[in-house]
Amino acid sequence: MTTAIPIRRIRSLRTGQPDGFATICFTKFWERVAYYGLQAILILYLTEYLLVTRAPGEIWLVAFISTLFDVQGQALASSITGGFLTLISIIPIVGGIITDRFLGPARAILLGGSIMAIGHLAMAYEPALILALACIALGIGLFRGAIASQLGSLYDSESRRVEGFQLYFLVVNLAGLTGPFLVGTIGEEAGWHWGFAASASAMAMALAIYAFGYLDHTRIPHAQVRANAPSASALPTRKWPSNLLLIAGVGLLAIPNFQLFNAYLLWVKKDFALMAFGQLIPVSWLVGMDAALSLCVLVASVPAWRALERHIGPVSSLTRASFGALFVCAGTCMLLAAALMSGGGKLTLLWCVAFQFLNAAGLAQILPAALAELGSKDNVKGSATSISGYFLGLFFAGLVSTVLAARFEVLPITTFWSLHLGCAVAGAVMFLLAKKTADHFARTQE
Repeated sequence: MTTAIPIRRIRSLRTGQPDGFATICFTKFWERVAYYGLQAILILYLTEYLLVTRAPGEIWLVAFISTLFDVQGQALASSITGGFLTLISIIPIVGGIITDRFLGPARAILLGGSIMAIGHLAMAYEPALILALACIALGIGLFRGAIASQLGSLYDSESRRVEGFQLYFLVVNLAGLTGPFLVGTIGEEAGWHWGFAASASAMAMALAIYAFGYLDHTRIPHAQVRANAPSASALPTRKWPSNLLLIAGVGLLAIPNFQLFNAYLLWVKKDFALMAFGQLIPVSWLVGMDAALSLCVLVASVPAWRALERHIGPVSSLTRASFGALFVCAGTCMLLAAALMSGGGKLTLLWCVAFQFLNAAGLAQILPAALAELGSKDNVKGSATSISGYFLGLFFAGLVSTVLAARFEVLPITTFWSLHLGCAVAGAVMFLLAKKTADHFARTQE
């Protein structure tokens, strides 16, 4: 069986990366600008406009959701937002299977991107809110695993593949910086529907770049992409316990991060002084600040790890992930400390900066390491499916964070963030167990 992997012969901006790398990264950049921009304003749009000006019965399926989960107001908005974030975490698992079995990466990217563009446009029609979010989630399900799979297929060696994914994460974080500032500012200042128009335009740009970059429909059989790859049956199977522990750890440690787009923004807007250099700032800028911090940490971490490895030797991906878990736990402690100090006036944004810096520093180590560990570098035929294991942990995180966000106004704020800290600590323990299990497996293979 062969899969069409069309590659246009363009040089990747002198990065030393293979042909096609630039097209993939620019496509991903604009797709993420659209997504992160929408994500930055969604909870604010729901709580400050849509659910205030329209009754649930006027928006398709919202009355059903309100009745089914017995939620209203902020809890209803958080349930919709959290449900959307959860859906985009689980759908890539199905999308990966469809990509590998039926569509191939290129068709999945084009089809998924088109569905996303329709969803972003549909956000402007208020009664179609749930349908629009469902389209965006479905499109992401096809797009996300396929484009990561296509990026991985460009490389013949593991070291270059890891380097490619590091640059890929840099692009994603740059988009995470651009999207909230661009779409978020337009949405909050010019109007919510103008913000949705901006996100739809960004998605159209992504589709145009991908279509232009892949006009050369060259078909490359799997055997030609990586001729020396072992068959799936030859791959080791006893490593699955450490992989399951890693997935669980990713899920637990991502729970505080999911609140960045949900209850965290509502808490900051209510209890914090949104002032920077004497100016009042939109709360959606905090999402952009998170992307900026992540970008800075990713840029700094590559030479830092190289320098460390020159002295102590190679550091495994699970060791890096465990190191990152400590930062996430420390960042969540900042939220709990701020909660303990609340009640005596507006809190300073320095607490937010501390949390988001430590959280970003941790996830900058965890997420690339998890993809490197879980991604099947040898099983080219099922690469999109194998990458979906990473999203399983994020699905769990989205589910738990949604349940917690729906109780944001009910729970004491100290209890709310204590629960998140407990999840982060449990995730760090999972990583340590995964490393121990993987080390034991490696010794038995010798």
